[in-house]
This record gives sequence, C-alpha cells and structure tokens, in this order.
Amino acid sequence: MRTKMFVVLALCIGIATAGCKKDDEINTAMSDLSTFTAELVQKVEATQGSIEGLDAAQQFLDSKKEVMKKKLGILKEARGFQVSDATKKTMTDSVTKNMTSVASLQIKYVTRSVRDPNYKAKLEKLVKDYTALLTT
Repeated sequence: MRTKMFVVLALCIGIATAGCKKDDEINTAMSDLSTFTAELVQKVEATQGSIEGLDAAQQFLDSKKEVMKKKLGILKEARGFQVSDATKKTMTDSVTKNMTSVASLQIKYVTRSVRDPNYKAKLEKLVKDYTALLTT
C-alpha cells in the first residue's frame, strides 16, 4: 500500500513539475530572438541607415527567417500551464522590446523615408517582414 501511495505521489509531483518544462526552451528562444534582432538592427545602424544597410538587414532577415521560425515555434506551441508566470512576463517583455527595436528604425529614419520613396518602401518591408516573423 505504501509503495502504491509513493508511486502515486511521485507521479503527481512529476506532473506538477512538468507543467513548467517549457521555460528553458522559451528562455533560449527569447535569447536567440534578442541576438537576431540586435544583429538585424546593427546592420542598419552600422551604415547610419543607408540603403545598403537596409539591404544587408533584409538579406540577413531572409537568410535566417526559417531558422528563427523554428526557434520561435515553441512560443506558439506552449500552453499556459507549461510556462511559469515569470517566463510569461519575460517572454512578453522580450518580444515587445525586440519589436520596438526594429519598429523604431522607422521613427529614427523618418526624414530619409519622407524624401526617398524607395528607402521608405525598403524600411517598411523590413519592419513588416520582421513583425510577420513574430506574429505568424
């Protein structure tokens, strides 16, 4: 009888601790996203927002898109009970920070965008493609 109770108790503890088993995977995905976003923004910033910088950033985004989709897939697969509240908050903060980092390029280079329709189109495509990566 004690053995059965021990097994049931161990099983319950295992189920309870398995509830947050996605935390490490999500934290790794958020770290990868932050690194990816920093590199993307750096490609634009390194050239003071030139057309060449936008092209380099777009090329980088396109080359890493599928890899990042796979890494971020964990966010879509995870259910609420599989993720701790702290990880949910970290995930929300990280996604918001990264999206803001890329979207702020439009604000930073608004003057150039107003003067050059080609530049504006490239910048909008970069931001749109990045946003789509995170939302689809």
